[in-house]
Amino acid sequence: MEWIKKGQIWKPGKAWWAHLYGMLPTPLYMPENQCIRIYFGTTDDKLFGRTTFLDVKASNPSHIVYEHDSYVLDVGSDGTFDDCGVVPSCIIKSDNQYYLYTVGFQRCVKIPFMLFAGLALSLDGKTYKRFSQAPILPRTPDRPYGQGAPCILKEGNRWRMWHWFASGWDKLGDKQYYRYHIGCAESHDGRSWQMYKKPCLSPQKNECGLARPWVIKHDEKYHMFFSRRTIQAGRISYTGISHAISSDGENWERQSKDVIYPSQSTEWDSEMVCYSAVIRVKDKWLMFYNGNDNGKTGFGWAELQGDL
Repeated sequence: MEWIKKGQIWKPGKAWWAHLYGMLPTPLYMPENQCIRIYFGTTDDKLFGRTTFLDVKASNPSHIVYEHDSYVLDVGSDGTFDDCGVVPSCIIKSDNQYYLYTVGFQRCVKIPFMLFAGLALSLDGKTYKRFSQAPILPRTPDRPYGQGAPCILKEGNRWRMWHWFASGWDKLGDKQYYRYHIGCAESHDGRSWQMYKKPCLSPQKNECGLARPWVIKHDEKYHMFFSRRTIQAGRISYTGISHAISSDGENWERQSKDVIYPSQSTEWDSEMVCYSAVIRVKDKWLMFYNGNDNGKTGFGWAELQGDL
């Protein structure tokens, strides 16, 4: 599997609310306009996060045809799970309604933050309203720390979710990091979810987290792309985007090597690659992903040579 990097699409620095970061690019192919709408999270100077979007040409995602001049989701009400920020994770259109799944964050005192998954709904793809001020994946006795970044597939009347959940914290120096695993959940309406107890994938060897799973189904097989956070040379960082295959969506087999990794030839993704999302546009597979510092340099794209 060979992905060819095509370059950076967007970088922050324009509006006051979009001054830093361009996190978790979340694409939706819109064939009626021959464009791809990419939702993403961005922050102001004080690191309060909001969600916005832009449209790119489906035939050439480097070409931005429309950039929204405001945000579609603001920070949540004080005390709610996303009162410090909300970023997108997955977008589904079902029965003429848009389901935008999100990750909300709160800053804390003893730990850096807490992260939980949310949902916002829209009829036009531009005006969103929160489904609830509470997370759609709540705390449980075996998952008390956080869970988010849902990716959704709708198969008939069955909604399926893959998401990360935290089993605790890793510490390096004076910084703390969630230890991520990937889990599954299921729903009949895309709003209320039943979580599976068994993880799909867990960290191995020098890994300390597997983040933002993105699942697609092709030729009766499920393909998952996920970000690997590793400990190397005294540093914790996302050093590669990996690929796993499953016949049922529950039992996964990792492939042997990363499909995307940092490139020394470019500045924006020279140290880190993470948070990938993959869609098919006609006969092409396209990937959108973040670069250095968890998306502080914005996001770009790559194209698969051949088929999955």
